[in-house]
Amino acid sequence: MSFLHGGNVYEIAARLGCGPEEILDFSASINPLGPPPGLMEELERHFHLLQHYPDIRNEAIVHAIAEYERVPAGMVVVGNGSTELIYWLPGVLKVKSAAIVLPTFSEYRKAFELQGVRLEKLFCSRENGFQPTVEQLERVCDALAPDAVLLTNPASPAGTTLPPPVREWVLEKGCLGKPICIVDEAFVDFCPEESFKPSLAHVPNLVLIRSMTKFYGIPGLRLGYLLASEDLAARCRASLPPWGVSTFAQVGGVYCLRQETYRRETLALVEEERSRLQKAFSETSGVEVFPGRANYLLLHFDGGMTSAGALQEALLQSRRILIRDCSTFQGLDGRFVRVAVRLPQENQRLVEGIREWASRRA
Repeated sequence: MSFLHGGNVYEIAARLGCGPEEILDFSASINPLGPPPGLMEELERHFHLLQHYPDIRNEAIVHAIAEYERVPAGMVVVGNGSTELIYWLPGVLKVKSAAIVLPTFSEYRKAFELQGVRLEKLFCSRENGFQPTVEQLERVCDALAPDAVLLTNPASPAGTTLPPPVREWVLEKGCLGKPICIVDEAFVDFCPEESFKPSLAHVPNLVLIRSMTKFYGIPGLRLGYLLASEDLAARCRASLPPWGVSTFAQVGGVYCLRQETYRRETLALVEEERSRLQKAFSETSGVEVFPGRANYLLLHFDGGMTSAGALQEALLQSRRILIRDCSTFQGLDGRFVRVAVRLPQENQRLVEGIREWASRRA
């Protein structure tokens, strides 16, 4: 059973004849702590604003992001989730050709192909952690001269970060007229030191895509943003529809960005539990685990363990655990799965389920 995205708990619950709350969802990489404490009360305090249109300029959330990121407000563009921004970028930036690093979030390919962009696919190897090499990037730029290069940091679904030589290449190219380097940093809050943000002010052709869904556990609010030079940001902002970000998303986003204790607790929990899961899976026969830096891990099973889809179905039927079958990611075969990092007792249930399944096929 393959889905294009994780988090399909409603559809799966209907098929299994249970409630969505009965499914332990490891397929969507969302903060295991859930939304920050007090967010519900903050939204309730602003309930009366629903009788008005949202702030058309998104001023409160834009300034909150600018303050948090320590960049000018003119470098911030807010959208109804980062996916909306992804779909707007090709047209706004007049991209006719692009190089896309694979595997990656599938909506990039869909968004750019929908607008007729010629895509050159760069398939990355397991040996390089599913990140590109400078040689690959140089070859495609020499052959295609693309208007844009699409990268992910940390990678999805591998969770690996761009190696230093590639980072240097991005910064060098971003200072030139072409290509525009678009870097998806949707999960960089889990490893903030890996962000390109410190270089943004000096690199005019660099666009960073950010999501507030993952770190703050608010996928239902739909809130994302991009960071870019003031010139690129102004072009993006001018093309977005009015009232695109709901009042609750704006209010909730401002509140989330001020929760420093929650942020510290999240980073500590995810780092500890990710390390524990990495160790547990590395000690499981037939399983290879990639050293990710985000709140998820990519696992690969050897040929004797059938398919990721079979494991997904087995865990659903026996334990109501949902994992991400990665066979829908271009560049991965049917033996890869992605699992989110959740709470300790939940992670233990996952480890036990996978080990039980693996032992039957050893």
